[in-house]
Amino acid sequence: MTLPRPTHWIAGAFLVLAVLVALFIAFFDWNLLREPIARRVTSATGRSFAINGDLKVHLSLQPRIVANDVVLGNAAWSSEPVMAEVKRIDFRIDLRKLLAGQVDLPEITVSQPRIALEVSRIGQVNWAFKEQAPDKPVVFPPIGRLAIDGGSATYRDPIRNTELSLELKTLAGDANASAFGLELSGKGRYKGLPSMISARGGALLNLRDAQHPYPIEAKGTVGTTHFSMDGKLFDPLHFKGEQLNFRIAGGDLALLFPIIGVPLPPTPAYKFAGFLDHTGDVWTFRRFKGTLGESDLAGDFSIDRGAKPQKLVATLVSRALVLKDLAGFIGAKRDDELRAPRTRLLPAEPFRLEKLMAADVDVRFRGDKIVTANLPLDKMSAHLVVNGGVVKLAPLDFGLAGGNLVSVIEMDGRQPRMVTKADITAKGLRVGQLFPTSRLGAGGTGTMGGRATLKGHGNSVGQMLATAHGDAALIMEGGSVGELALRMSNLDIANSLLLMLGGDKQVPVRCMVGIFNAVEGDFKVKSLQLDTAKVKMTGSGNVDFADESLHLRLASQSKGFSLASLRGPIGVTGSFMAPVLKPELQGATLRGGLAVALGFATGGVGALLPLLDFGTAKDSDCAALMKEARAETGVKASDMQPR
Repeated sequence: MTLPRPTHWIAGAFLVLAVLVALFIAFFDWNLLREPIARRVTSATGRSFAINGDLKVHLSLQPRIVANDVVLGNAAWSSEPVMAEVKRIDFRIDLRKLLAGQVDLPEITVSQPRIALEVSRIGQVNWAFKEQAPDKPVVFPPIGRLAIDGGSATYRDPIRNTELSLELKTLAGDANASAFGLELSGKGRYKGLPSMISARGGALLNLRDAQHPYPIEAKGTVGTTHFSMDGKLFDPLHFKGEQLNFRIAGGDLALLFPIIGVPLPPTPAYKFAGFLDHTGDVWTFRRFKGTLGESDLAGDFSIDRGAKPQKLVATLVSRALVLKDLAGFIGAKRDDELRAPRTRLLPAEPFRLEKLMAADVDVRFRGDKIVTANLPLDKMSAHLVVNGGVVKLAPLDFGLAGGNLVSVIEMDGRQPRMVTKADITAKGLRVGQLFPTSRLGAGGTGTMGGRATLKGHGNSVGQMLATAHGDAALIMEGGSVGELALRMSNLDIANSLLLMLGGDKQVPVRCMVGIFNAVEGDFKVKSLQLDTAKVKMTGSGNVDFADESLHLRLASQSKGFSLASLRGPIGVTGSFMAPVLKPELQGATLRGGLAVALGFATGGVGALLPLLDFGTAKDSDCAALMKEARAETGVKASDMQPR
């Protein structure tokens, strides 16, 4: 009797075992593994997990696993019990890599996923699982092919008053979208503002591949702000892309504050286009160009969100700047606000102190040409620095009337009422350009200079000037003024009639000096003189910025002979909005009455005697007056020279 060979027996046993294993696998109820899998996932995430539908496995070197009705529970603090639920997950796993300790999914299809992302009222996030830091991203395994069928997500953040609903799907098989593999659309509110977004991007798989630029197109609205972008991201997970074109438009830059937290002043409508990039915590809008109101504007803008407070840096240039477009930067009213009835001339719009504390700022601006209807400005440059709520303009330089108006301003917004210091210098202002419609600068030879050092407090331009303390001086040398105006200021009737009949003449101005001292917004005249060959005019009184009222008295003394000179001073009263100029006739009336009395006694000849003005006033010492003004406020002789 011959026994079978051992090798044949062993081979047969393995064959039978293989058949039994195959039959076991073929008829094994994989649903028995749902509970062990659920316990493992729950232990790893700290959340409830369940596979409520069938679990099937199709064995191969890359087994296909299908799970139906998968549910992941939410964080304990959420009012919603479910964070994620998926109708069906169908994926393959690479067994060879799994045996080596690596999870690799060559293919995955997700049907009807529903995901809820939430932030609690104390800042907790529901996507931070057991022992995971909230700011640490979830690490996904490598995926070969991903398809999403009818996915949706919601995002809620009560702290930021945000709630968005998003729809997500893949674009497999769309011939018109060969470069894109993903489409997203959504609506809701972002930081309290109604918002919409639609976007297309490359396949989700490419998000992990920094070697291949990720294509993206998106557009949307947040409140009244519209934005769009297109281009490629070299590092999509960190939003880095040199080729990302970004466009933004809206009715007012100030409306961006609740959206991005960047403090910007009220402005007219704007539209900009440039290149958006993101590195770490720094967002950069580079080489942008566009319009702000009627002005053009270009430059670079960056915001560092990681700094505390955040840091804004910008370099801005305008080739043609319409001055009214800057109204919001200086607290003035815009055109739409100016249509309302006004009782005050000075800007009363309060500065928003909370915005000053929201970011540190370093902005340089240059306006090559200034467009304005009423001021002889030609260009402008400024360097604005905000550090810890302290604002510095060092300097704010305007090209004005052939000269410069240079200011160094510091505003401390760390207090309820802002404290402001200002040092303002005027250099080489040409009188003819400064007063183009006046004959004061006829001949174009006069120049003006001045200096003011002031300190005040308040949260608007009006409040600051109404509480100002300090000194101010103004010097004019050269130029000319109409002789008729000088004669009328002296109520010189006889010579004024001659000038009216024969035509006005220009009288050279030797010197004009004004020196003021301010206490609580009340600018009192310390010295005010205008000296010409014909008339010497002096002034007294005060200008009150607290109530915007004028209380000035101008008196003239003729240097020539006149048969009829009443020498009545001129009063300048009223408000900044409605000044009133009128002669003070009390002294003139008395002299006129005396002339009538003398007329009866002298047969008419004596009636002229009280009206005779023999010009006893001497020439004022302009050099001494200028020296006094310079000593008072630090004005230098070079300040009066043109550029």
